[in-house]
Amino acid sequence: MSISNDNPSEHVPEAVTNTLENSSDGQLREIIHYAQQLLRDHPPLTKAIKSRPDEEIVRVKDHGAYTIVIAERPDETGWGRGPFAYRVQWESDIENGDGRYHWHYLGKVNDGGA
Repeated sequence: MSISNDNPSEHVPEAVTNTLENSSDGQLREIIHYAQQLLRDHPPLTKAIKSRPDEEIVRVKDHGAYTIVIAERPDETGWGRGPFAYRVQWESDIENGDGRYHWHYLGKVNDGGA
């Protein structure tokens, strides 16, 4: 198998890239099949994201590796109400198969939207 000069995604753990680079063509096909099964077993991120306590999701936009979520805090007033932008990504725990959604705060959204 030849390895391209492209750098693997920064979001792919090094252990995974090492394993993939050392896999035969047949093993890579099986890995792809397995990954496709996993994708079918997980709803799209945009459908799986639920609002957090005290927040309501205003809109969601899928960007492939991450999702932008705009949320407001309806019980707050003024600046504390929002809306606020977050980058949400699923972070898998490779060792035990679990994972979690990681919400990264991007900031308050201007009146023009995001």
